[in-house]
Amino acid sequence: MSNIALSQKAQKLMTLCDQRGFQNLDDLLLAALLNSGCPAICMTEGCDHTADIEPDQDQGFCEACGGQTLVSALVLADLI
Repeated sequence: MSNIALSQKAQKLMTLCDQRGFQNLDDLLLAALLNSGCPAICMTEGCDHTADIEPDQDQGFCEACGGQTLVSALVLADLI
């Protein structure tokens, strides 16, 4: 069996799915497209804070670590 290395974006998308209770990435992205607030996750290593932000946000404020590091699911999935 081979080891598959996931990119940081893929790892954060999987974490966002798990924390928000989505069964898979398709469900997360559908919810992100249909709602005004888009699920987002902090990209800082070791911080997995989530929030709802604008769909095109790639530098949102993280209340957990204080950085401008929240990125929407749509940006992480390269849909925006």
